[in-house]
Amino acid sequence: MANPQWKSPQSPVAIYSSPDSPQSPMYSPQPNFDSAYQRVNGVRETGIIEKLLHSYGFIQCCDRDARLFFHYSQYEGNVDNMKPGDEVEFEMSLDRRTGKPIACHVIKLQSGSVTFEVMSEERVMGLVTTEAKPARNKSPTELGRVSYEQAGEHFYIPYGVEDVEGGVQLKKGDEVSFFIATDKRMEDMQPKSWRDKPAKVVPDPRNGNVRARKVQLISSVPVERYMGVVCSMKESFGFIERADVVKEIFFHYSEYPGDIREIELGDDVEFSIAARNGKEVATHIKKLIEGTVVFEDVSNERIQGKVIKPLPRGPQRRQSDPLSGRLSYDTGDTTKEIPFGDRDQRSECSLQVADIVEFNIATDRRDKLQRATNIDLLPETFCTTGEKREMGLVAAMKEGFGFIKCVDRDARMFFHFSELLDPMRELHIGDEVEFTVVP
Repeated sequence: MANPQWKSPQSPVAIYSSPDSPQSPMYSPQPNFDSAYQRVNGVRETGIIEKLLHSYGFIQCCDRDARLFFHYSQYEGNVDNMKPGDEVEFEMSLDRRTGKPIACHVIKLQSGSVTFEVMSEERVMGLVTTEAKPARNKSPTELGRVSYEQAGEHFYIPYGVEDVEGGVQLKKGDEVSFFIATDKRMEDMQPKSWRDKPAKVVPDPRNGNVRARKVQLISSVPVERYMGVVCSMKESFGFIERADVVKEIFFHYSEYPGDIREIELGDDVEFSIAARNGKEVATHIKKLIEGTVVFEDVSNERIQGKVIKPLPRGPQRRQSDPLSGRLSYDTGDTTKEIPFGDRDQRSECSLQVADIVEFNIATDRRDKLQRATNIDLLPETFCTTGEKREMGLVAAMKEGFGFIKCVDRDARMFFHFSELLDPMRELHIGDEVEFTVVP
């Protein structure tokens, strides 16, 4: 049963009499509130229904930082149609028993009638200092910031992706114009007494409750774009090998506008660079056509040389030194050494010291360092180096490897398919082969 203190106020009854009489229709008496209410100032306010319970609810005021109780009996409409988020208009009263403010004569308004903010009268010019980011996957929306000058002071206020007009993606340094929106519910702008009217709110960036709204791009700052190749990918981030300097740069998957599953190791990409927490990171990543990014120039001339340091085998190979092999070649005036790595051989056979090879020279565009590439082992190496060659028959083959039965001794030698000098030749059991035995 409803509490007696929540009786609805009685409407005044007009009695037709002389015009000068209080009962005349020309006379407008004040509403007779129930004794449980005390009228404050008669000002109608707006707000949003924040919460609804069994027989009462709460309204969040739009013009001040207040949350008012109201009873369903004070809702002038069908209570069954009420729902949280409804925009309403009401009058504030005081509960005579507790002295607390309450809302009465609650009327539902059309959607869009209520706002918690007041806009500056004129647009303000400023610069984007931090880019806003939309929500992606499990990452929430990140607010950006714009700076502007007012009365000789510089201020920074936030903005969101939804505040930018035209769907433009703003970048750091872009010149923009915007309105300053101030939350009307600021404590220092509240009336000193419940009997006072809500104070007029004046936008002031120093109060902390301001935001840039209706942001328009005036001029976009030229952004330098870089290229590189994706060289590492983890759970939510990766690294790009830059094409302009010998350096890798971090990137987060949220910086790629599409489905990150489209990006794979070795893909050519284009990106911008921004500073985050004092470190450079790649932003606004765009996938490029394969072959767009070129790190080095390869000479057309084939040069003959000799192996002076082969690549380490097995676990001895160190990833920290990707160019651990060495070749020497004669330039006519002097003998030079040049490094090579495990990706620089055309075949995968193991090179030995003094092997004669042919190669091209690749020059890195970033630091001008040179290396040998497209390395081929020449047949004459077996005639000039004195390398001992043996003969045998292919006795067995498995997936990727096999065994050779030696002709000159009672032994079976393991071999890997990568050691074939002619990788295009198909090997069969019983084929006669020539090979070198290494420890």
